[in-house]
Amino acid sequence: MNYRRFLLYTAFFLALQGTISAQTRDRIKFSGFTWYVRSTVEPQGPRDNFFGGLGTSVDVLADGALRLSVVNRNGTWYSAEVWTTKALGYGTYIFRVRTPLSQLHPDVTLGLFTYSQSLLAHNREIDIEISAWGMDTSVLGGQYVVQPYAAPGHLYAFPAAAFVGPSTQQFTWLSDRIEFASWLGYGEKPQAGDPRLLYSWVFSDAKSIPRPSAPVHMNVYLFKRPPSDKKEGSLVVILDGFEFVPAKK
Repeated sequence: MNYRRFLLYTAFFLALQGTISAQTRDRIKFSGFTWYVRSTVEPQGPRDNFFGGLGTSVDVLADGALRLSVVNRNGTWYSAEVWTTKALGYGTYIFRVRTPLSQLHPDVTLGLFTYSQSLLAHNREIDIEISAWGMDTSVLGGQYVVQPYAAPGHLYAFPAAAFVGPSTQQFTWLSDRIEFASWLGYGEKPQAGDPRLLYSWVFSDAKSIPRPSAPVHMNVYLFKRPPSDKKEGSLVVILDGFEFVPAKK
C-alpha cells in the first residue's frame, strides 16, 4: 500500500468514530428535512474535533442554503455536522454543493454519508468525501466508499481539481448495487460522455451492501488542527440543497 492510500484509508477509519455523539441536539430545517445539529463541549471523532453547533459553525442562510463552517471562537476551532432525524432508506441521495470543492482548504474534509451506530454492517456507512488530508493542495481529492473501506474494491478515489464551480454529489443505494456520481452544476445527472459528468462508479458486491436504516450526515471538519495559515482555501462549504428520491418498489 502506498503512503497516500494509507493516509486515505486512515482518514476514513477516523471519520467513522464519534460522528453522531453530541452534547446538545438543536434542529434546523433545510431542503424540506429536519436535521440535528451537532454541538460538543469536548473533542470527539473524527480527528478529535469540537463541533460548534447552530449559530457557530452551522447556519441556514437567508436564501435557504446551508453553511457548514470551520471557525475559530476564542482560540478554539469548531467543525460542523448535521444529520437527518430519520433514516431515508433505499433511493438516491443528492447533494448540491455551491462551494467549488477545488478551493477547499487542505486541512479540511467534507463528508456526505449515511451512518448509524451499529455493531452490524459497519454502521451502514456509505461515503463521499473530499479532502487533501492535511497535505498539499495538489493531492486534494475525493473518494466514494462502501464500508469497510479496507476491503478490496470498496473504495474509488479521484482528483478534485475539476470541481471549479457548483457541483452535484450523488449516490443511489439499492439492494444489489450502489451507484456514485459527481458532476458540475445541478439538474439531472449528465449522460456518459458529457464533460459535465466528472466521475462515476458502481459498487456491485451485493453481499457487502448494507441494509437501509441509517440517517444521512453532512460534515465539514479539520483533519489537521489548527488549519495552517500557510495554506490557502475555503474553511466553509455551502450547500444549496439536498434531495432524496426513494427507490421504486
